[in-house]
Amino acid sequence: MADFNQFIKEYSQHSSTFKETSFDDNNNVHLCSDESQNVINFDKILESKYPDSNQRPKSFDALYAYNNLLFCIEFKNQKPSQIDNQEIQDKLESGKGKLVELLQELNIQMNDYRFVYCVVYKKCIEPRDRYKCGIDKGKVLFGLDKYQEQGFVKKVYTQSVDFFTKEFQKNLQKELKC
Repeated sequence: MADFNQFIKEYSQHSSTFKETSFDDNNNVHLCSDESQNVINFDKILESKYPDSNQRPKSFDALYAYNNLLFCIEFKNQKPSQIDNQEIQDKLESGKGKLVELLQELNIQMNDYRFVYCVVYKKCIEPRDRYKCGIDKGKVLFGLDKYQEQGFVKKVYTQSVDFFTKEFQKNLQKELKC
């Protein structure tokens, strides 16, 4: 049986950073500026496998491995109220499905890994936004709680980029500059 290092080796040409994978090309801005941590640009993997964008499955932006945890990360340069719930759910379902297929192709044992889905959104700046973000702090947003409850993923985080940065350091003991 292979392990996740085989996946990293197989898709090394898609190695990236949080800065690159958090880039919002519509607004020409990076949600995270960190270049110290290596991630896999999962969108790019699917772009290479499905060159026709009309046939390409939806997917999350980045894949970060830590021990037996696989963090599937979607960056949204939007306020939580502007994010489309169905789109976020589709990215989780379709993205994880494709990831599982790719892992199985490499004979990587799925039971050895736990999936964590993170939706990282724009920092709440305006007073009315900060209030709403404060109320939602700790809640799983975008209708994603059912995926955690059903065991589709081990954990779901839906938080601002500031929270993501703090939790990353707290839980993984690695500094992240976003």
